[in-house]
Amino acid sequence: MKKVLQIVIGLVALGFLIIIIKNNFFTSADTTSYEEGWNAYEKNQYEMAIFNFNHVDKNKHPDVWVGLGSAYLKTGDYTNAIQHLQKAYDLNYKKGTEDYTKLLVSLGMSYLYAGNLEKAQFYLEKARSLGYDTAVNFKILDSIRSKR
Repeated sequence: MKKVLQIVIGLVALGFLIIIIKNNFFTSADTTSYEEGWNAYEKNQYEMAIFNFNHVDKNKHPDVWVGLGSAYLKTGDYTNAIQHLQKAYDLNYKKGTEDYTKLLVSLGMSYLYAGNLEKAQFYLEKARSLGYDTAVNFKILDSIRSKR
């Protein structure tokens, strides 16, 4: 019985050792940054998400354009939000899906908060035409217009 227990403990330890070696030596920095970026984003740690996403190959992971843009939008950096969300839009990221309409809304709100009401309206109308409920977004837009 003692030998069986020692063998089982040895196998478990060997398994952990293999996992540690794989993660440290065979996982690329790109993959690690990608995973850590999304983990940080999900925990509302947007600055950390931005840091990690900026170390990811965006050609390999085009969804990072949206993650970066959204994280910048959440931190109030509308210029960078527009830059990254616009890139995702230009790539037609997930066109035809709900994610695409969310991209349009995020891009519209980034332009809105940056003060470009015409472009904000353009993207919000585009999202509305695809069936996304933008009523709240247009209320914000109208409120800002009325204050000008």
